[in-house]
Amino acid sequence: MIFPPEYKAVGVIRTDETLSVAHDELLRRKTIRNTESEMYFLSEYLIIFASDGCAIYAVTSKGKGLFWSVTSLTQIASGDEVVQHDELVNMHNRTRLVKIAREYETDTVNTIIFKSVDQHLTFVHKPDINELIEIDVIDVVPPVPGWLTYMVGELSDCLLGELGVVFTHNILDLRQFEGKDAVFPCFTSGLSGRYLDSEEITEPATLIGCDISKMILDQRFPNLHYKFINICSQTSGLYPITKPFIARCCQSERSGLVEIDGIDGVVVHWAASGYEVADALRNLVQKIRS
Repeated sequence: MIFPPEYKAVGVIRTDETLSVAHDELLRRKTIRNTESEMYFLSEYLIIFASDGCAIYAVTSKGKGLFWSVTSLTQIASGDEVVQHDELVNMHNRTRLVKIAREYETDTVNTIIFKSVDQHLTFVHKPDINELIEIDVIDVVPPVPGWLTYMVGELSDCLLGELGVVFTHNILDLRQFEGKDAVFPCFTSGLSGRYLDSEEITEPATLIGCDISKMILDQRFPNLHYKFINICSQTSGLYPITKPFIARCCQSERSGLVEIDGIDGVVVHWAASGYEVADALRNLVQKIRS
């Protein structure tokens, strides 16, 4: 897959000539050494809009200043291989653009040109969903949706689309533990049972919570005999870890990049803001891609 990392690397030429004539003209200019053959130094790709279609080239150049001499010119796609997406898009939502481009791909079409709401252009050549990183969102319900699930969903179309990731969900449903003996950390969950934050806990009791919940129960009711079901995303084993993940934890000191069974992940605080979630995911993706 070729997908320019930034649209500033994409130059555009519009001509009334045919693609064949435009191609010959580009090759001619590459062989001469004057200002006619120079290209803006940031340009790595060139889109040609000709009278009979579009073509895309990869370009390398060298020099000093703003305009450099072209040293190589390679055609990526041309003619029937190229289509244009009609809808204006958010150019930074790379995940969405790869998915859209994949829908256009046929035995002939392999390259899709996109126009941003600010009129800039980019393209995706041979879109490959497999190059997107899958990240598991580890969360608990109820409430439904869980906070982390909700926040990732809110951010996916804006801040997170540029990361080139696809989110899956690894959700633990606490309703499976409901019962008269069950003790849950907080009444806001609405679960059927008792609540550590608002009730006197007596035996028999089964605490469904994390290390902090256990510490609270032990301090408040030191003589209580109880069972403990650990639901911590990092230590419980209730969440099968098979791919990179993001999880949340009520202990802020556990926040940051982690590794479980050799798999990279990142942890945010239980009530992390959108900024914190986005920053955490950027750090995780950077580590995975490095």
